[in-house]
Amino acid sequence: NSEIIALLNAYQPSMIGCYPSAMEILAAKQEKGNLHIRPAMIMTGGEKLNDDVREYLSKVFGCYVQTNYSCTEGGTVACECTERHFHINDDWIIVEAVDENNQPVPFGTKSAKVLLTNLANKICPIIRFEITDRIILHKEPCACGNSRPWLTLEGRTDDILVFGNGIKFASLPLYAILKEVQGIERFQLIQHENDRLELWLIAKNKQEQFAKAKQAIEAHLRQNGVDAKIYLSNSDPSADPISGKFKHVVAKKS
Repeated sequence: NSEIIALLNAYQPSMIGCYPSAMEILAAKQEKGNLHIRPAMIMTGGEKLNDDVREYLSKVFGCYVQTNYSCTEGGTVACECTERHFHINDDWIIVEAVDENNQPVPFGTKSAKVLLTNLANKICPIIRFEITDRIILHKEPCACGNSRPWLTLEGRTDDILVFGNGIKFASLPLYAILKEVQGIERFQLIQHENDRLELWLIAKNKQEQFAKAKQAIEAHLRQNGVDAKIYLSNSDPSADPISGKFKHVVAKKS
């Protein structure tokens, strides 16, 4: 929003760490002339950084764009090198690529999930914690010279919601609002044509929790110039039938 843009213009950061979907929105503001920053580097995380987005960010901001693989339970799991390979932070964590039955998969084979062990967290041990990301472990040498093992990953790709007046919203703020509504066990926000948003809920009292969620989402959207209609779905939240991935916020198909 305008407050964030003003703060960035005043602060003039030399480096920005951000979700790729949020950086896309900032890049559009930079192109329009509302944002005027010149970072030396952009470090993305939390979502998959697609090649077209990387090139777009690099072009708009005129700087090096890098990404990493991180999670709350393990911190920085792997860092990207100049070859765009993710080298595992193996003095900090153990990464196991496994199938649906938690059995290890061979090098070069896509896993069904990841089991992560945090070697540094001595307060709350995390041992073989299941993460639903799909990865491929590699043992061949990397041209960058880093001898640590590396991986490629499928990663998460969060949607960007574009409304009729051209205003764009990253998924993360909407997700953050909904997860704070007490009583909601699981949710999914689906965008449709004509600025309509369908909320799928699993909750103890759907009508009561929907009213709270609707009020919070509408207030946030209005504050940022969007007047959307939100209605409750009769369906329960569900994963994509093909990929098996679950998205909390889903943009309309273009």
